[in-house]
Formats: sequence, structure tokens, C-alpha cells
Amino acid sequence: MMIFSSFEETLKKKSPKKNFFKYFQPIDVGNIINNENDSLSNIDDSLGYFAFNNSKKKKLFLNRFSQDEMLNISKEVGLVDHLNKKGYNKIMVEIDRDESLIHYFKMYYEEMDPRKLIIDLRVSESRFVPQNGLFKSYRDSPTLDMIVIEWLSSQNPKVDFTDTKPQLPGQKRPGLGCLSFMMEMMYIVGKEVIKDGFMDIPDHMHGAIMYSKKFKFFDPAHEAILKAIIRDLSRYTLLDISWGMITGTIIEKHSGKPQEYDPAEQIFPVSRRIKKYFSSRDYEKRFKDIYNKKKYTFDYEKMKMLRNDILKTKDIVDL
Repeated sequence: MMIFSSFEETLKKKSPKKNFFKYFQPIDVGNIINNENDSLSNIDDSLGYFAFNNSKKKKLFLNRFSQDEMLNISKEVGLVDHLNKKGYNKIMVEIDRDESLIHYFKMYYEEMDPRKLIIDLRVSESRFVPQNGLFKSYRDSPTLDMIVIEWLSSQNPKVDFTDTKPQLPGQKRPGLGCLSFMMEMMYIVGKEVIKDGFMDIPDHMHGAIMYSKKFKFFDPAHEAILKAIIRDLSRYTLLDISWGMITGTIIEKHSGKPQEYDPAEQIFPVSRRIKKYFSSRDYEKRFKDIYNKKKYTFDYEKMKMLRNDILKTKDIVDL
């Protein structure tokens, strides 16, 4: 559909992710399930907090993957080849972890210089406790182990925005079209470290639409609204829909009111139990009930007028 024809990655400028998560419990130590043997050194490597404080330990992404391993995974999923075709050669990977246990995965071309940074992924490990009633197959709400996407940017410093690839709200530079490769890499990493999935809260509607190829909103009501908008406004571009949400010109037909974008937990499922949740009868029924009821119209001309007014006083990067 046309809404996916534009930019595939957008620079996220956010306050810390956990401010948005109502049901999160931070993990103080890493996952120790992945030990291949019972040696004390392996257990020590897997404990995020203690490994971080041991200066003798090498840096590992999510306490598991070395720089070489992350580069090999990037090659395996086709990301490096994709970047080469974009004109970026001699790809290098840097991994790090800060004092708040945020893990960094960065990709550079030619040299590890901030000016040569093209991909910047930052994640943390957290436990997600869903609202009561959403996970009905359990007597009590389960605790889900998640990798939280704190930040993801992919930018192409060699090109400028064009009419066919325009600048989206919040976007600093054109993207590299590598979101699908990043998602495949995330899936491999998530399976290896034994997590239920990756979680993000997109700031903008266009981010939620781009992520919807692999991610689903945990709440089926949010997922139904997203998919109903995609269905009814399929002739518009991703940029149009993003501005329509910002300007309040996407109207829910039955209520006659603007549809607001409500940032919420969007999940890329990895484990069997979270996949089972998304395919459950309860989730599907709730989704279909709302999806079939929602109908959307778009006051396109009003959107253009309001957009012009907004851009007189604000920079699109800051939206």
C-alpha cells in the first residue's frame, strides 16, 4: 500500500522509554538462562549488573553477543550487503553498555567516527506486567521478559530529502530502508537470549505504521484502530497520515471526532506464549469487533492548511 512507500526508519527523539510504560519492572540483573555449562565464569558473564562492574569482562550486547558476533548476524540477515549497495563499505560494529544498563549497537562505515554513524540501536531489559484481563489464559497476569527499544535511528548522510522521499515529523535525515533487516536481526537476538519479544512505544503514527509489519499493539483495541486507519486511508501517503494525526484531521466517522494517536506498547513477538496470545480467540475477537466498527475519513485540505500554519513556527524535526 502507498502508506509504506516512504521512509522506513525515523529518528526517535524521546524522553526515557520507561516514563511511558505503566506496567514495567526494571531488571536489575541479566538473564542467566543462556549458560551453556555450569562454570562460574559463564554465570558471571550472564549477570548484567556484575558483569558490567567487572572491568576484566569484555563488552557483550545483551550480555551475550560480541562485536564480531553482531557483525556476523548483520551479514547473515543481509543488512551489511544492503548497506554496501547503498554505497557504505567497510562496515564496523560497536557495542557498549552504560551505567543504567542500556545496551548500544552502532554501525559505522569506513571508520568509527560519529560523523560516520549510520545505525544507532539502544535497548534495555525489562519485565512487562500486562493489565489484568488482557492475558485471559492465565489466572494472574504473567510477567513477560522484554527487550525494550529505547532508541533506534537509521540515517543516510549522503542523500537529501526528495519529493518521493519527503521528511517525516521528527525525522532528521533520510533513512536507509533497513527496518526489515533490523527486525530480522532482532528476532535472532531475542531467540538467543530467551526473551518474549521486543517492545517499543512509537512517538508518531507513522512509526506505528512502519513497525506494524512485524509488531502488534499488545492491546487489541489499539491494533484495531491502527489497521482500520490503514484500511480506510490506503490512498494517502505515510506523510499525509502522520500529519493528519498531528492536525486532528483524521475523523472517526461514527463519532465525528478526530482520532487521537495514543502511544502504547507495540510488540515484536518472539516466544511461543506471546505469539499464542496474539493468535488467541480473545485477542482476535476484540480486534475484529473494533476493526469492523471503526470507519475513518480524512479532511486532506484542512490538514494541508494546518500543517502550513504549524511549520511557520516549528521545525519539523522537533514535532
